[in-house]
Amino acid sequence: MSPGFRASCFIACNSRARRSAVCAGPPRESPQNVDEPVVLPSKDLSPEQTVQVQLEALQNNDHPWPSHGVQTMYEFGEDIGGMERSRYFGYSKDLYHRDHFDGQFLNEFPDLIGHASYKVISSNEQPDGTHKVVVHITAGAHLQNAARDLTFVLKRKDVGRRKGAFMTASLRQM
Repeated sequence: MSPGFRASCFIACNSRARRSAVCAGPPRESPQNVDEPVVLPSKDLSPEQTVQVQLEALQNNDHPWPSHGVQTMYEFGEDIGGMERSRYFGYSKDLYHRDHFDGQFLNEFPDLIGHASYKVISSNEQPDGTHKVVVHITAGAHLQNAARDLTFVLKRKDVGRRKGAFMTASLRQM
């Protein structure tokens, strides 16, 4: 915080007219003010590799920075970040802002954070051009190693800087 800011804050907080004022400086850091994830969507990744990148990021969610794994999931979201509603979670939801995605993801899939292991069960291209990858997830010891199967529905991005990359259109429990 700059000395000038501190001085003006002191004056404002200690003047008779502003006795009830609360002076606070800018936040030291924003959890969203970080670099892009270590691995981004790329046309060079197969459907299985696309899922692998996301799940490995979630296994070590807070490495190399807090919530890196969830940020990776956000970056791989096919229709996330725009003003249109998304069906990523299987129902219509506005996910234009990363905070909206983070909160919903942590509510829907808490067992993916720090999960113990995963295994790809199947990977198939569908008649509509999407690709379904089914994985078996074993949660970490913090959730008594509970297990469940999830389906990643992937689509190739057809525009933008990630054109040609497989992106997660939806993530659903089976």
